[in-house]
Amino acid sequence: MASHRGNQLERRLLTLLAVTTLVPLGALAYLSYPNSSETLIFGSVSRYSLVFTSAGGLALLASCIVATRMLRHKFKLISDLEEVVHMLARGDYSRRIDLASSGEFTSLGRAFNEMTEQLEHSLKSSQSVADIDRLILSSADLETVLRKVLLSARSIRGEIMLILRPDIDSNALTTYRMDKHRLVEGSVGLLEVSDDSLRDIDGYEQVAARICGENVWVCLAIETAGVISGALVATGESAPKTVEVQQLGELSDRLSVAITNIQRSDSLYQKAHFDDLTGLINRHAFEDRLREQISRSWRGEKGAVMFIDLDDFKKVNDTEGHKAGDRLLIEISKRLATALREVDTIARLGGDEFAVIVPGCDDEKSVSDLCERIIQSLTKPIIVDRIEHSVGASIGVALFPDDGQVVEELVMKADSAMYRAKETGRARFAFFDDSLNEANRYRVLVESRLRGALKRNELELHFQPKLDLETRAVESAEALMRWTDDELGVVEPDTFVPIAEETNLIHEFTAVQVDQTANLLAAADAAGIKLEHVAINASAKQLMTEGFSLSLLSMLDQRALPHRHIEIEVTESVFARDTQLVVRELEILQSAGIRIALDDFGTGYSSLNMLRELPLDVVKIDRSFITELETSDQARILVQHLISIAATLGKQVVAEGVETEVQLQHLIDADCHYAQGFLISKAKPLDEFIKLLADWQSDESSHHLKLVT
Repeated sequence: MASHRGNQLERRLLTLLAVTTLVPLGALAYLSYPNSSETLIFGSVSRYSLVFTSAGGLALLASCIVATRMLRHKFKLISDLEEVVHMLARGDYSRRIDLASSGEFTSLGRAFNEMTEQLEHSLKSSQSVADIDRLILSSADLETVLRKVLLSARSIRGEIMLILRPDIDSNALTTYRMDKHRLVEGSVGLLEVSDDSLRDIDGYEQVAARICGENVWVCLAIETAGVISGALVATGESAPKTVEVQQLGELSDRLSVAITNIQRSDSLYQKAHFDDLTGLINRHAFEDRLREQISRSWRGEKGAVMFIDLDDFKKVNDTEGHKAGDRLLIEISKRLATALREVDTIARLGGDEFAVIVPGCDDEKSVSDLCERIIQSLTKPIIVDRIEHSVGASIGVALFPDDGQVVEELVMKADSAMYRAKETGRARFAFFDDSLNEANRYRVLVESRLRGALKRNELELHFQPKLDLETRAVESAEALMRWTDDELGVVEPDTFVPIAEETNLIHEFTAVQVDQTANLLAAADAAGIKLEHVAINASAKQLMTEGFSLSLLSMLDQRALPHRHIEIEVTESVFARDTQLVVRELEILQSAGIRIALDDFGTGYSSLNMLRELPLDVVKIDRSFITELETSDQARILVQHLISIAATLGKQVVAEGVETEVQLQHLIDADCHYAQGFLISKAKPLDEFIKLLADWQSDESSHHLKLVT
């Protein structure tokens, strides 16, 4: 077509050239027509010269015009190329070469247009990828990233769609499309699609064809953590160009990176703010939310903090195992969430400790009602693995801003109130008060000083002798823990032993007991003093720790202590929690040659079955019975029966708290085996106790005993 128009133009120019040449020649012929010979000869020559010169000039001018127009037409493409190049330099890739006017340069124009189109696609793709990278670095949410990807793909022919599988364990798929500037989300339930098919990109291609009902030209995998979790799909009537497929590939790669990054960020956030087991928020997130809630109290919105500690939870771990304990914690967290209001915030702080933020409570009664509701919900039996468990809860409450306006202070005060609740009985709640605050400060100080005392070896054993009422000899003793602190002075065992149990420092007491008992036996042997048994105390916390017996035996062996010289004293309370575990630990010790003594017999859970079934060698009658021997016939009869029953069952009997000779005589008359108390001696440090034994085993002490009896 362009060649045809060029030929027409050339013919018109040739016609013009002919006219400009022939007209002067015609004029010349007319002017030279002969009127006379003179005119013919001289006039014609002159006129002809003038006309010919004019015609030649016109012809030359016409030739130049024709040549110029022809060159301009032939090299128009070069002019267009120059203009397009300048536009490319300015970043404008929209201009294309007009192939209709390119003539024999059409192939060159077409190649240039293809290059420009590729450059345009490459630039847009690079910009889109850079934008997505910025979103990844800025931790943008998934919806923002998906919108950017689909908007970037709008220049590609056909319809672009995303298919994602949010949960790798589910066949439910989510589709995403762009409707103008709105991200449209759809849900596709594919029951007929097997899980295995979705592990491969072919499965997603089949899904895309089923959803769209159109040709699926491109289906590119989106991988997260090495697993195909979706696809970027191009459908429609026309297939995308090669350069467009490349652009889709870059978008799918970036989308894979973005989704992986989002999932990793979500996972890190989940781990940083939520408890893995129960799904509740953890201590870190709890403190953040409490800090936010406290800030609102400045505007008059009061609130409360609850510290919840489960009662008797440890026995579940010890008897049924930690997996059963975990399942129990999950069920307890569900019950707590059900008992609370929607505005309340519950967290698991660790172990069996939970905390609750109660906003918008103006009086204690509303909080009290909530505490009672929680306790009632947890008091009901919980069945785990077909085993029924009864786990209560002790709750401490601190109010803000009245009790404090700092997170750490409120949690500490709620914790203190919780311990007050435990002291008054299980499944109770208590509010914090100032007297409790003072007690808590002292408790914290004692704990801190106790840790230092253990590191500095400041704890020591004092030994209280036991009198053999048959031989009138003192050849055994009970080791009692004593502590004198530089700052606190003398700290009574009733104060520091419970704190040691609560903080697990009690486990460090065993090494102190073994070492100093070994020192006593070595000193007695060096002084030639006979010492048959030394009793050391084991708390419920120690005995309910699986492996305690083996650990104790290992310590004894390291110090070369004969097992027959050691006696372990336990209280009745240890059998009220987890009899099976405690009995197992005691049987290991007893089979190794260690004597087992039951302390404070008759004050709590004692029964004849306990004496008959438990691995016991010694029974110690509580001092509360002994103190009434002088004034109560009933007490004397009761003590006599206790001694008789224990002896019948093959147990030795020790009477504690003997302070008068009358009490001692009643015990002798009742055939009691041993007596222990201030009448014989108070507990003494190692050196003083060795001296006491040396004096007691002399003739003078024996004479004194005869006078007493």
